[in-house]
Amino acid sequence: MISTQSSDPTEVIVDRQERALMITWRDGHCSRYPFDDLRRDCPCASCNDARDKRTHTRELLVLSGPVLKPGEVQITNYRPVGWYALNFTWSDGHDTGIYTYESLRANCPCEQCTGTATVTG
Repeated sequence: MISTQSSDPTEVIVDRQERALMITWRDGHCSRYPFDDLRRDCPCASCNDARDKRTHTRELLVLSGPVLKPGEVQITNYRPVGWYALNFTWSDGHDTGIYTYESLRANCPCEQCTGTATVTG
């Protein structure tokens, strides 16, 4: 993990061709978030509840709406939420998740931030 992390973005790019959100942070760090991961980890109450039910019950979970396979989900629209977050509209119609910059930075999936970087030399 980087010790002097900034959760203030200087650039936000939604690359629909690469299917990834790219954020450059004020401290110069660049984060890349695949769409599939962002959609799977949606922070909205409905998605949190569905994830909680899957991990704490053996009941059959009935899904509503289209179910997209990995590699199919797209961001069709996005907007800032104040100065602190992003909101996405997904190709499955879902649009209630608010992704805070603080949470995105804390969950940067890069090797440097996850501690999986390999040292060569």
